[in-house]
Amino acid sequence: MQTDMGGETDLKTITASYLYAARYGYSDIVLNSDNRIRLSPRAGEGQTPLHMSLWTLPNGLSVEYADRFGNRVHRARVVEIHTALVIATAGQVSLSTVEETPADVEVDSVRDLAEGFEYTMPSPLVDPATVFALALRVASGSNSLLRATRAIIGWVYEEVEYLRGATGVATTAEQVAAAMVGVCQDKTHLALGMLRSLDIPCRYVSGLLTGQTGETHSWLEFLHPEAGWVGADPTRGVIAPPARDYVKLSVGRDYTDVSPINGSFTSRGVATDVAAIASVRFEETDPTIDDALRLLDSAFVVESH
Repeated sequence: MQTDMGGETDLKTITASYLYAARYGYSDIVLNSDNRIRLSPRAGEGQTPLHMSLWTLPNGLSVEYADRFGNRVHRARVVEIHTALVIATAGQVSLSTVEETPADVEVDSVRDLAEGFEYTMPSPLVDPATVFALALRVASGSNSLLRATRAIIGWVYEEVEYLRGATGVATTAEQVAAAMVGVCQDKTHLALGMLRSLDIPCRYVSGLLTGQTGETHSWLEFLHPEAGWVGADPTRGVIAPPARDYVKLSVGRDYTDVSPINGSFTSRGVATDVAAIASVRFEETDPTIDDALRLLDSAFVVESH
């Protein structure tokens, strides 16, 4: 399936070609599988999707819809008997190269913004109340939006050790604060909880880092009364990076809203392995399924984060 998304490029944008592929293996035959796939780039905030293609091997039936966060979701159902499933996407997106730093304002200016209300509340993996004391100490009681955000993003970047295998997709912000280790998902959840505890609306972002091959990435966006949603990455220690640094796929309250692929299958067996890999390159070449499969062939088994 291919979708043309329109959009124009200019001297202040750059075109990125992206690939994502995942393979799921099973211990017995699978009669059918039903998957929700959030791998389509979002429009807005410096990003314009140009086109994308989605494939499943074996072939499946796919419908597309927007979830309540505005993410494009493909629901793909495979009814052919199989012992392995491949899901792959490829496409191009235009990204802004302009770097903009919003003016600093008081936190009070974002507390009553309707679009941010849900993003100050507890979510399945982020309870702001559990990290409020930590946030208050790190932000030193500042009522400056940018100062408080920089302090928290910088603290999580410096103090939470990046360590694979110590956490899982269900690890909460409170657990990260206790263990002080994790991957990008965990750093993002902790920073979300700390910011929300100070009444700063912020949302979880799932996407890809540009110019490299690897796994999916996560970061957050906080709400600014004039600039709208502004990016902040506690894994890299940056605030307001240019759009060209990321391909944004979906947003939500936390990881439970934006898992790149989730679903179910009917089988007497169990899932035995998963390999997943992504790549984003600044090039005009239109990627294909063959490119995605070659990339997958080079993948090693990784944990989704």
